[in-house]
Amino acid sequence: MSSSYNIILFLLNFCSGPTDKSITMSTAEKLVDVNSFIPVPIQEFAVGLSTPVDIYVKLSDDKYVLIIKAGEKATKERVHQYQNKKLEFLYIHEDSYHLLSKHTITIAGIAIKGDYPKKQKAKFVSQAASTLFNEFEHMGLNASNFRQAQEITKNSLTLVEAHKDILDLLESLNGCSDEVIRHAMGTSILAVLIGSAMGWQNASTMEKLSVGGMLMDIGLKVLPDELVKKPLTKMTMDEVNMYETHPYRGMEMATQLGIIPDDVVSIIYEHEENAIAQGYPRRLRGIKMHPLSRVVALANSFIRLVIPSVNNPNPKSPKEALNYMEDVMGQPHNPEAFNALKIIINNYQFQKF
Repeated sequence: MSSSYNIILFLLNFCSGPTDKSITMSTAEKLVDVNSFIPVPIQEFAVGLSTPVDIYVKLSDDKYVLIIKAGEKATKERVHQYQNKKLEFLYIHEDSYHLLSKHTITIAGIAIKGDYPKKQKAKFVSQAASTLFNEFEHMGLNASNFRQAQEITKNSLTLVEAHKDILDLLESLNGCSDEVIRHAMGTSILAVLIGSAMGWQNASTMEKLSVGGMLMDIGLKVLPDELVKKPLTKMTMDEVNMYETHPYRGMEMATQLGIIPDDVVSIIYEHEENAIAQGYPRRLRGIKMHPLSRVVALANSFIRLVIPSVNNPNPKSPKEALNYMEDVMGQPHNPEAFNALKIIINNYQFQKF
């Protein structure tokens, strides 16, 4: 096994450990604004042998401890120290967070092109997506992180092209702790597969499917976290109504940015619709939906059944999900896209997740 592979593995498993520098409200004006830190889940912290950013631990609302400086190396001992302390988050200042996003995307790009196991490649891509979605949540959608999303989807497309075991590919996403990201990545991948099975070959079209699938739930990031994590069956009617605004909120975010293609904006707005006008937010019929939205809406619905989530603690196998969509849901999606999905599923021998 190559030394570069060992380095990549290390990048995924690194957290960090203590130094002796802290930031309090009294010194913040000279150093950083203590209200401008972004939390990063410690189990998903992907940095290298040298980190591109300063990393902090939060001691209280007005005090942070600098545990590793940008450019410094880390050790496994530091990982164990903070794992043993059961910390959930490390913190990055928002002014430098884009460097962390760029760093994880670069690692994913190197891994995708390298001779690494496909599961590991998928883990790199989902890690990059996790870092980017964290930036969306705390800093909003902007031109820079939209371009980074495009880079991630290019890596996803490369992964899809090389990956013959679809179940294995989807299972690899379960290592991502953020449910929204896991679902978005699964939808992005499956939408590309469905489009390909329908005979779509244009590279721009496939990229739009992938980007649209990844960004479709961006509107969830502006809803209360406790609402997003609450099962639909336990929501009040008012909460359901608020939850169902997320496609519109996402569309507004994408439109205001001004650089996202209209096709992708339509996907974001219509990914919860279906062919029989029982989706939301506009209750569109299939003929009124954008052609790319029809594919992503189907992929979204299918992934919801096969990947574990707060609304689906007991996911179905792909074939069970296919049968459920036909027999229980009445196959509410575009017939051509659904036939393509059936071809994909029936070409593989699946087991339950």
